[in-house]
Amino acid sequence: MQYTMDQAKRDRQLGYLVKFELHRQPLDKAGWSVLFSDGTNSGFLADARTKTTRVFKTLDTAVNAVEQVGFSVDMLRQ
Repeated sequence: MQYTMDQAKRDRQLGYLVKFELHRQPLDKAGWSVLFSDGTNSGFLADARTKTTRVFKTLDTAVNAVEQVGFSVDMLRQ
């Protein structure tokens, strides 16, 4: 499953999306992707046109996308 930005915003507002993870991409795609979860199912944030997983060049832009969906990002840790 994948989420476009609009789908993720909607599902977050409805209370379906409860978690997110930031995943570092392999070197050939250098960047970060966002995985959203409803507790049972999960899906990556996808480009609305191509339906492929969005890869953000920096961690900062990935965090910004998570915040646009409606999550509060106070801390990152491993």
